[in-house]
Amino acid sequence: MDRNRISLSAGWTQQIFVNTSYGQTAPTVGLSYGYRPWKFLEFESGIAAGFQPGEELCNRFGCYNPNDRYIWIPAGVRLIAPLIAKRVELSLGGEGLIQTYWVSNPENQYSISTESSFGGYFSAGATVALDRRRRFWFGATPRALLANPEYRRWRWFTITGDFSFRF
Repeated sequence: MDRNRISLSAGWTQQIFVNTSYGQTAPTVGLSYGYRPWKFLEFESGIAAGFQPGEELCNRFGCYNPNDRYIWIPAGVRLIAPLIAKRVELSLGGEGLIQTYWVSNPENQYSISTESSFGGYFSAGATVALDRRRRFWFGATPRALLANPEYRRWRWFTITGDFSFRF
């Protein structure tokens, strides 16, 4: 059994539980590491970034592009089901999350600035081994991210395609 996993991911993030006219969406990329002390349990941590989720804001004085991004740092555990047909793996996970909303050019006129918050996440995944030695894997991972900045509740749904190497 390979104990270490490094994954690169790319996908899409959508804000949920908000008016769809104001919900933010963003392309997302990420990098994660997992360590398996036992066959069916993995500790994982990583970093993901959602680019340009905010819209361009306009008023009578002109338009403003916040050049923003969300940075998510999840850390938790993943429960892994036994292999199906020696190639397919299913998993469920969750735990803590640090979210940072980062604005490159903050603007007081629109009350937009960088902020950080804590929360949690839940994930499910399905991956398929690409080779006989089961070193290279490809899969999909949907996640629900729950962050709680002051006076707000941010809820996100993200789905990514993941390419993993295990050693």
